[in-house]
Amino acid sequence: MLRRPGLAVALLLAAAAGPAALAPPASASHAVVTTIADDAVLNGAHGDPEPIVAQWPAAGIRNVRMFAQWSHIAPDPHARRPPSGFDGKADGAYSFLDLDRKIDLVRRHGMTVTLVITGPGPVWGSLEPSRNNGRWRPSPARFGDFARAVAKHTADRVDDWIVWNEPNVSTWLQPQNTCRGRVCRAVSPDAYRKLAEVGYASIRAFDPTGRIAIGATSPKGDLRPVRPNGTTPPLTFLRALSCVDDRYRRLTTGGCRGFRAPKGNVLAYHPHSNGFSPGYRSPRAADARMGDLGRLTSVVDRLTRMGRLKVIGARRFPLWLTEYGYETNPPERKRGVSVGTQSLYSQWGWWVAWNTPRVQMLAQYEWMDEGPVQQQVNPSGWQSGLSFSDGRPKPISLAFPNPIFGYRTSRAGTIWGQVRTATEPLTVQLERASVDGWVPVKTATTDIHGAFVARVPKGSKARYRYTYVSPVDGTTANSTTVALRSLTSAR
Repeated sequence: MLRRPGLAVALLLAAAAGPAALAPPASASHAVVTTIADDAVLNGAHGDPEPIVAQWPAAGIRNVRMFAQWSHIAPDPHARRPPSGFDGKADGAYSFLDLDRKIDLVRRHGMTVTLVITGPGPVWGSLEPSRNNGRWRPSPARFGDFARAVAKHTADRVDDWIVWNEPNVSTWLQPQNTCRGRVCRAVSPDAYRKLAEVGYASIRAFDPTGRIAIGATSPKGDLRPVRPNGTTPPLTFLRALSCVDDRYRRLTTGGCRGFRAPKGNVLAYHPHSNGFSPGYRSPRAADARMGDLGRLTSVVDRLTRMGRLKVIGARRFPLWLTEYGYETNPPERKRGVSVGTQSLYSQWGWWVAWNTPRVQMLAQYEWMDEGPVQQQVNPSGWQSGLSFSDGRPKPISLAFPNPIFGYRTSRAGTIWGQVRTATEPLTVQLERASVDGWVPVKTATTDIHGAFVARVPKGSKARYRYTYVSPVDGTTANSTTVALRSLTSAR
C-alpha cells in the first residue's frame, strides 16, 4: 500500500552564493502535503476530468481528497427500504465502478488518495426512513457496513481516510439540534460519535496502518441555535463530542450515557476564513478560522489530556486542513473577495499552515469554480477555484505552484516562499523591485519540500519575488510579487 513520505524535515541550508547568503532560521520547516479537493472535477462536471487532473502534479499537488458518499454508491438511495435481499455485509452489496474510476485516475497521475467515507446516506440508511431524508439520524450499524465495504474494496489504493464530512453542518448530518420552542441543544455530536466509532473500526479492519482522521468540521456555527437544522460551532461540537460542557465538566446523561472517547490518528478541519484575512481572530469563542488554529488546538489538547478524545499513534492530534479557499466576486455577487485578494489571502493562509507544526496536510478547495450545471443543484454554489468555471485562470493560479508571502514586525521583515514541485533542495534567487527592474537580494537553498525563509528590511513599500529553475521542465520560473504586511490585519 502506498504511503506518503514521512514527516522528517531538513533544516534550511545556508547558501554559498549570491549578494547575501541566507542563514537558516532557528526553527526547521516541516512537510505539509499539498492536496486538492474538487469532487466536481472528478465527477465530470467540467467535462472529461482526465486533462484537468493531469495538470495537478505540475502545480505541486501530491494528494487528492475525494468523497465516497454513501447515497451516491448505495442502491435505491431514495427508497425507504433497501432492495429485497440486500445485505450490507455481503460482497457486491455496493457498486464501486465510479469510485474506482476516480481513484485510478488520481493514482495514474502519480498522486495519493485521501478518501472521505461520508453521508448523507440513502433514505433506508436512516433510523427514521419515514422522513424521506437520508441526512436524518443515519444508522451507525448500516453506515459501519458501508464503511467496511468501501475499505475492503479500496484499501490497497487509498493512503489516508476521513470519517464523515462536516458533521456539524446540517447539509451533511441532521438534526443538529433538538429544540423545545426556541431552546435548542446540540445532538449531532452524539450521532457523530457513533458514526466515528464504527467508521474507524470498519476502516482499521482492512487497513492496519493507514491514518484515519475524525472531525472535518466547518469553522463557524450559529451564535444561538434556534432550529433543528443549523450549524453547530466547531468548538462547541468538539466539546459535546467529548461529552463535556463549555466548562469542561463531564456529562454522563442522555447521549453521553456509556461514553467512549472518540479516537483517530488525526483531526481533520476546514479553517475557511470567508471574507476575512488569515490574520483575523474570530470574536466568537466557539468558532475557529485559519487565524484561530491555536484556539482549536488548545481545546483539542485539553480534551485529549482529559481522556475525552483519544489520539492513536501520537501524543497530540496532528491537523489535516482538508478544505481551505476564498470565494471570489466575480462570479459571486453577494459574497467573496476580489480575485487579487483571493491570491494574497490564500498565500498568507498557506504560510500560516506551513508555520504551524501540527499541520500535516493542506487542501485547496477547489480547482475550478462551480459552474451553471452545478448551481442548478446547489444555487449557493462555491466559487473558490484557481480558475473560473469556464477555465479562465484567476491570479491565484499563477501563485499556487510557487507561493510567496511577506510580513513585517517592529524589528524585521520576513519573506516565505515554496516551490511546491520540489522533491529535493533547490536554489532560489530572492529579488526586489526597483526603477531599473529586479535587483538580486539573496540566494537561498530551500529545504527538501521547496520552502525557504529570508530576512529582509522591514520597510513596507518594497516588493519582492523569487526565481528558480523548475524541477518539472528545467525552465526559469518566478513567483508572483509581494509586499510586507502586518500579520494582525483582518482585511
